[in-house]
Amino acid sequence: MQDVIGDSFVVWEPYHKDIHLCDRFSVEQWNQIAGDIKSDVEWAEFVGRYVNSVQCWVLKNRATNLPIAFVYLFNEEGYWEKVSIHGGGWESPLMYYRGYILMLQHLLESGVKVRTYCNKSNRAAIRFDRSVGFVPYRYSEKKVFMWITAKRLKSSKLYKHFYR
Repeated sequence: MQDVIGDSFVVWEPYHKDIHLCDRFSVEQWNQIAGDIKSDVEWAEFVGRYVNSVQCWVLKNRATNLPIAFVYLFNEEGYWEKVSIHGGGWESPLMYYRGYILMLQHLLESGVKVRTYCNKSNRAAIRFDRSVGFVPYRYSEKKVFMWITAKRLKSSKLYKHFYR
């Protein structure tokens, strides 16, 4: 994957341990994102330990160069052929929608199959993912599993809003 992914408004940069993520969320929100990890030190260790399985990206506002969201990709199989994407934002929802769409477009156009999953109780994440084109394909007792294609992404109202 390349070093940065962006447009004239936002840019995704690889995560580094000096960027604090955990304390930008409430404990409840963070538990929905990565419940097994309790601190930024643990997060940095996790990302550093699993470099072949996890990639973490931080979204920055180009105008201010301030971080506004993050995602992490979990390599589900093969050589980054299928990933699950997770993350969250803490400022300027329209900007992180834009960034999320950019990341998804980059992955899908690179031939990567993109999935996600979250707790059924995490209505905000389900609504967020569905609004950019994810569709459920499986439910377990506690989780909903979703997938997306480039066609579904590009037909979403949000994609059309940002990229007419």
